[in-house]
Amino acid sequence: MAKELAASGEPAETWTEEADAISLPRLDEIAALARPGNIGEAYSEREYAALAREQEVLWSAEGEEQGRPLRTQARGLDGAAAGVQILLVGQEEELRQAREDYLHAARVLSPHTRREPGGKLRYWVCWLILVLGDMAGVWASAVSWGDVPYIAFGQALASGVAAGCAGLVGLEIKYLRMARMRQRDANSLSDDERRYIRLFSGDTDKGLGLVGLVGVVSLGVVLLAASGVYVLRGITEGAAAGLTFGCLAAATAAGSFLLGFSAGDEVSDLVYAKERRARRAEARYQKLAASSAVKQRAEAEEAARSVQTESVLRGQAAAWRMEALNWRVQRNNPQVLGHGFPAEGHVVGRRDRQHFEHVNGDVR
Repeated sequence: MAKELAASGEPAETWTEEADAISLPRLDEIAALARPGNIGEAYSEREYAALAREQEVLWSAEGEEQGRPLRTQARGLDGAAAGVQILLVGQEEELRQAREDYLHAARVLSPHTRREPGGKLRYWVCWLILVLGDMAGVWASAVSWGDVPYIAFGQALASGVAAGCAGLVGLEIKYLRMARMRQRDANSLSDDERRYIRLFSGDTDKGLGLVGLVGVVSLGVVLLAASGVYVLRGITEGAAAGLTFGCLAAATAAGSFLLGFSAGDEVSDLVYAKERRARRAEARYQKLAASSAVKQRAEAEEAARSVQTESVLRGQAAAWRMEALNWRVQRNNPQVLGHGFPAEGHVVGRRDRQHFEHVNGDVR
């Protein structure tokens, strides 16, 4: 029986009609007859057993055909997916190390942090406002003086950033102060704290002179910026306006100094840097794990497996249907094969050996 019959819209009815049409030669009429002992296996039984095996093979072939494009697609992605897997192994190690470093730093150094959560964000927002405020004053003065607006904008931006950076020395001064507060003898540090010994050896850092030099340079930047604004405003708007805006420029730099001093926390910066490294490693890992090559190959392999499994199951169902029809043929021809098996010696639940092996996993 062809595969097309099994795949048609109403295979059960078609097979039933065909089985009902089978008629074996009649013997003498009897009321009830056990299966004759001189009949081992009728040809019709062998025929339907062969048809059952055919259904299993045909359905498996159907699954192979339907799954071929999917498996071909999956194999075509093997190279790209293998490359991603190699990168994932390395990225997984980086992610693990980054997370361990962050968790260790957070656990050991958290008692030594002084900046509240969100303080760093507030610092950068306020610093940007100070820079833009100073820049606006210089830009307006330069345009009033008659300078080209976009050229004046560049000069004003540079002046505002210079004034803002002049106050960054406040960070270094805060770092030195907190380093002296954390200063401890190396022998008193725990094994975990020794990983950050630089943070606790304030007595070995003699950078105060260098910080002082940076402070002098910053002060010079403040004076130059304030003088420039004073002169420019004084020429265009008078001495009073020049002095006012010059003081505001100096105040911008002083505000930047105070802002940096209030936000300075080397320990918090270190913990935050490790947290950011861990987040970036996690983002890179997730991006690799979501690679289209890996996803498409997995989807194609799963779809091919599902198609093949479905076809095997349908083949098994068709084989059992054939066996049922085989028994139907025998039931419809009791004149030759009897009405059933003899009561003695018959094992209840008898099954064809081929299907017994099939149920126990030997699918052919």
